[in-house]
Amino acid sequence: MNEKMTFCEQCRKDVTYYEESVPIKGTLKGEEYNYTGKKAICTGCGAEVYVAEIEDENLKMLYEAYRQKNGIMPLEKILEIPQKYDIGKRPLSLLLGWGEMTFTRYCDGDMPTKQYSDMLQMIYCEPNFYLSLLEENKGNLKSQTAYEKSKRTTAELLGEQNNAIPKVDEVINYLL
Repeated sequence: MNEKMTFCEQCRKDVTYYEESVPIKGTLKGEEYNYTGKKAICTGCGAEVYVAEIEDENLKMLYEAYRQKNGIMPLEKILEIPQKYDIGKRPLSLLLGWGEMTFTRYCDGDMPTKQYSDMLQMIYCEPNFYLSLLEENKGNLKSQTAYEKSKRTTAELLGEQNNAIPKVDEVINYLL
């Protein structure tokens, strides 16, 4: 049995609760945002109860609403960048000329500025742009190994993209 339990201030004891989706208005950086969140309801008395995980999830939803409205790159895509280019978070931050922990903070959920978000979006979408940054700023990296690994992965990524077009052309030519 995996019942959800929390303390209810009305009942003055630990109780089970259920979750309900509700429209929420939240304020971030002086601006109001509407989004769908959750609230926890005591099964005993029907009062709203505090559950840390639900509050954390609602905060993530507020941040997501902010990101969408202001054109800030989604966290999921930010997290994909180091994997895509086989580079660590700190080396990537140094490569971009940022503080060593800046990219790590963004991976932990901090909100990048619009300028930094746009840079990350370009890197995410344009492997050629990333490769030019890698070549131009390789001196910022602390190890040659980080540079070589990332360059090799990016070259493979670009090779796959370039090879995809001729295969489509081959199929078209075959059909014609």
